[in-house]
Amino acid sequence: MSEREKCGDFEIYFENNWWIIKKISDEKIIGKFLNKDDALSKIASVLQSDENREETESVC
Repeated sequence: MSEREKCGDFEIYFENNWWIIKKISDEKIIGKFLNKDDALSKIASVLQSDENREETESVC
């Protein structure tokens, strides 16, 4: 089962019992998480630390 979702510059998907975050532009895996909420929290954290993003942008 491969459930994929695009979140800004990142893709999140479920594979081999892990939720994986991958940066789309360079295909780099950012992290692997046991549940989707933790993965989404990580993406939100990364996006909040990016000073070039608009404050009103949504995560996914």
